Amino acid sequence: MRIILIIVAIVMMQTVSLHAAELKVGHFDLQSLISQSEAGKEAREKYLSRAKKYQDEINSRTEKLKKLKEDIEEGAKKLKQNEKPSNNLIEKDKEYAALFRDFQRLQGGYQDELKVYDAELIRKVIEELAPVLSTFATSNNYDYIFRLNETFAYAGEKRDVTADLLKAFNKIHKK
Repeated sequence: MRIILIIVAIVMMQTVSLHAAELKVGHFDLQSLISQSEAGKEAREKYLSRAKKYQDEINSRTEKLKKLKEDIEEGAKKLKQNEKPSNNLIEKDKEYAALFRDFQRLQGGYQDELKVYDAELIRKVIEELAPVLSTFATSNNYDYIFRLNETFAYAGEKRDVTADLLKAFNKIHKK
């Protein structure tokens, strides 16, 4: 009985190793694919365009705040010791405080909006990539293609299909 079990175990191990040899596995680096693909570059341009628009608005408001602060400081310097500030100076100071609060809210809002916009653009690129990946895997007889990330302890270069997938993705994207 023991001999039969040993023979069955040996046969099963050989069958499993033969089956494993038939598997075709690959991996790709999503970050590289996004940054190097035409779709990813277009998404990056859209992001940078919006970021520049927001930065221009922030710069404009920064200049306005800077000028108003200089006016307040100049008015404060003209005051004599123990002299009470004019209503105009007090109003400018209140205006500065209100504009500064609005500026901080606007700046934070722009940062949050840009994060969401970037995630949306990347999501669209990934959605566009999905059918290309499926077609690529099927046409090249891959059983599995994994996305390379921190969860892999090691991924050999010979299994990296990023460059080939990038070519296929760019070819489809141009159409």
